Amino acid sequence: VWLNAGSKLDYGKDFGGTKREVYLTGEAFFDVAKNPEKPFIIHTNAIDVKVIGTQFNVKCYPSDKMVETSLIKGSVEVLVKNRGEKWVLRPNEKLLVENIAYKPVQKTREATEPVKARQVFVAIKPLTYQNNDSVAVEAAWVKNWLSFKDESFAEVAQKMERWYDVEFEFRNESVKELSMYGTFVNERLQQALEALEFSFGIKYSIQGKKVIIY
Repeated sequence: VWLNAGSKLDYGKDFGGTKREVYLTGEAFFDVAKNPEKPFIIHTNAIDVKVIGTQFNVKCYPSDKMVETSLIKGSVEVLVKNRGEKWVLRPNEKLLVENIAYKPVQKTREATEPVKARQVFVAIKPLTYQNNDSVAVEAAWVKNWLSFKDESFAEVAQKMERWYDVEFEFRNESVKELSMYGTFVNERLQQALEALEFSFGIKYSIQGKKVIIY
């Protein structure tokens, strides 16, 4: 198991005995040895992922709008808890599930207004590849690449916050929706921001561990 920044993996003392179960918060890449008698199960707040033996990525940060399971090879079965449905992924597919732990700021809701229960959004999509890359964007971080394609600047900033251990502050809300693509391998924060400035015309300043976007 490879753990990404800001992630936590819990497992009991009986792991590997009669079962293989773990509890994940954040993001992790798994390479699971085959053992049909002891399926490997990953529990998250929104989904449970069951596998026999395979390579896949699970992303379930509480601050993200979506929980993702990305399958590189093999087969996985994903239980969407809110819907009680099971989905089976094939290689080069990912399952997107609305994150029930994500809590956007409510500006207009009255305190007395009840919150209605509803089914979460679920979709299967192909994995994303940069031009001429053989590594999926969803798993590129395992190779120490920060990769993104057709993602909003807000989403890219979220990745960069974890990658560089900084905080982004947007003073220009309109640039949050800029669609971005790129891959950083060994670039420092300053170099990465300079590349984004050159490619997408953003304006920024670095103040300690805070990046301000204008």
